[in-house]
Amino acid sequence: MTIGILVAVGVTCTVILALLLIFRRDLVGVDLSGQSLLRLYLYLASLAGVITVTVGVSLLLAWGMGNAFGLETAYGRPPLVTPCPPGQCPEPAQLALQYQHQSEQRLSGDLIGGLTTGLFGLLFYVGHKLGRRAVGGDDDTSALHRAYVVLGTFVFGLSAIVLLPVGVYQALSIWLIPHTDDVFVPGIADALTGGIVTTPIWLFYLLRMARGARVATPRVRPGPMLSIS
Repeated sequence: MTIGILVAVGVTCTVILALLLIFRRDLVGVDLSGQSLLRLYLYLASLAGVITVTVGVSLLLAWGMGNAFGLETAYGRPPLVTPCPPGQCPEPAQLALQYQHQSEQRLSGDLIGGLTTGLFGLLFYVGHKLGRRAVGGDDDTSALHRAYVVLGTFVFGLSAIVLLPVGVYQALSIWLIPHTDDVFVPGIADALTGGIVTTPIWLFYLLRMARGARVATPRVRPGPMLSIS
């Protein structure tokens, strides 16, 4: 999870800088004042806070699925029959009990991790949101804000389009395809929870981007018609 967050934040920083070069060359290329860099940091940190909250909510949703649908459905199950030397093969019941214990530990970890990650991410986002308002950098019409909205749309849209189909496929394969003890059974807690959480966030950013495009697009009034006599 930590590696995924670091990769997401790194990609976020790279794409935001590219967008700033397109929308406001003076902000990145020329204007390197302390206030401009502070606004850039506040937007980057705000998006990092949203990503952290998303991770926390996904963990809580996985915990809820584990309680509602069972540990095996939520977290999957490894093969209970594994190749091994004769006389050294563990009993399937022993393997099932061992994995159930691991799944119970993961269930408790998802609850604790979801609460702490979501709470700290929310506090991080709110604090930097207030910071943007304090420095006057929370203007919806600014190029930096438009870049932030476009980047959020890209990050969460890409996550949703990858995670949601995979999660739905795993759920359908669990409920519709019978599995024997010698095959791996995937769980729905990893991909499906991420897809469910990222989809509404992606739509939220998409609507904000569409609204900003309508506001920023000037209306062209038709000029006077020329008559040829």
